[in-house]
Amino acid sequence: MGQFVQFAINGLMAGAIYALIAVGIVSVYKATKVVNFAHGYLIMFGAYFYFTFSVIIPNQPWAPDWLASWEPGWLLAQREGLAMFSPMGAVLDWVSNVPRILLGLIGALIANAVVGRIVERVLMRPLMGQSVFAMIMVTVGLISIMSGTASLIWTADAANVPFIAPNMPIRFELFGTTIFLFGTDLVNMILALLLFASIVAFVKFTKGGVAIRATAEDQSTAYSMGISVPKVFSRAWVLASTTGAIAGAILATRNGISPSLGLFGFSVLAIVLMGGLDSYVGVLIAAMSVGVLEAMTQWQLGGSWAEIVPYVAVLVVLIWRPHGLMGQKEVERI
Repeated sequence: MGQFVQFAINGLMAGAIYALIAVGIVSVYKATKVVNFAHGYLIMFGAYFYFTFSVIIPNQPWAPDWLASWEPGWLLAQREGLAMFSPMGAVLDWVSNVPRILLGLIGALIANAVVGRIVERVLMRPLMGQSVFAMIMVTVGLISIMSGTASLIWTADAANVPFIAPNMPIRFELFGTTIFLFGTDLVNMILALLLFASIVAFVKFTKGGVAIRATAEDQSTAYSMGISVPKVFSRAWVLASTTGAIAGAILATRNGISPSLGLFGFSVLAIVLMGGLDSYVGVLIAAMSVGVLEAMTQWQLGGSWAEIVPYVAVLVVLIWRPHGLMGQKEVERI
């Protein structure tokens, strides 16, 4: 029973990150009716931007020493006499990295927002009023462009990046089994869920969110009501890019960074289809379910089998409900 709880918690933590990634795909779809196949590569760019601002820039000769490693006298005093791998040591290591972590997150958010704005302005806006299929194919072509650009700018595999939260080990007994977690994974889960809830609240309760939903229903009517549809499109892409930056930073600390990180978006796209392209609640349920299913499959059958779980789950759900768990029936599929 203890192992079941251990893997269930691991699955929920992974599911929260899936939900954070998926919210960007849903936001773009709700505003533009376009399925963004390149969202995984926006996440990859976010991860590389976090690496750039948290590792490359602080290690430059012209960067201040405190940015690379902030070690005031009180911090050095606290470290004296600490046992190796102690929880307090993990917290103090994180504190010394706080300046570079903040620079990395802020830089990744801004840089990825600029990338999203450029994509929307240069590639997507000229196609407004054209076939949705044409816009979707642009996102497919964008995959190769972003993958090649990342390989030109950064090396194939980047070094380790600082954890967003203290990576202290957490142990407790449950059903006679020791449950082992890392503090950074718990913080990442909480951060992902808070961001997800904030975006859902923005779309449902603010004027900007109402504009997004109105544009998704009927662009011509939205224009006649004084809504700037191009601004709505831009807002949706920037929103997807900024959430992708946070998701990229989290994945960089969990899985490392490489151009193959962009492929992660296809698994999440399957989760979005499973939950419903236009339903935040459905996507959250699907993300958490797939996270737990993956963890249980890894426990019982091994990691290789866990990789196919999202695709098997989406096939089963779409056979039963072609519009997803909570998607609207009029949603068009490709």
